[in-house]
Amino acid sequence: MLNKKCGGFVFAEFAIALPLLILLGYGLAIVGVEMFRLGKNQLADYVLEAEAQYVMERITHQARFAKEVKVDNDRNSIMFIYHTVNDRPAGTEIPTATGKNYQVFAVYDVLERQYFIPRRSDDDSFYENINAKRIDDGNLTNPITGENFFGNTKIISLQFKELNNNVLHISLEMESLITERRIKLNTAVFMPNCDTKEGLRRD
Repeated sequence: MLNKKCGGFVFAEFAIALPLLILLGYGLAIVGVEMFRLGKNQLADYVLEAEAQYVMERITHQARFAKEVKVDNDRNSIMFIYHTVNDRPAGTEIPTATGKNYQVFAVYDVLERQYFIPRRSDDDSFYENINAKRIDDGNLTNPITGENFFGNTKIISLQFKELNNNVLHISLEMESLITERRIKLNTAVFMPNCDTKEGLRRD
């Protein structure tokens, strides 16, 4: 008789504890999902801020060395022309007393171009990313924003205007496709190498 009473008591405890365990497991699952969602959103917002700052750093760095700037605000794009050096063999060898010949290298001052061009989405509704290119050939395959596993972004606006001679104002607005949060950055860059005769050109 004692064993039957104990068995009934264990079954009653189990019947009471099971729903509580189910509720506890469900609550933990809800908390886990919410923590995952919040973590994913925080990471997506971090990606948004990091990409926006990176783009501004790339453009401002290029602007400081620019000899000429060409702006196309209709396309949200900009082109910089700047001086750089290219070293290559001059093709001349100098004989020495030891009989060894040394190749002479020459340093050339050349003009390079750097484009920053946003790429439109397939449905042409927004800009997917910004591409950094040496040649504007329409082939936008070098994105410096977007396509991030932790949180994709899109470009709302990338605009440029001249404040004074040799001062370029840059305005960038981006949005996270995960959280729909937007960030807008503005800066002004002094371009000491920009020719005052050429300056800022617009298409």
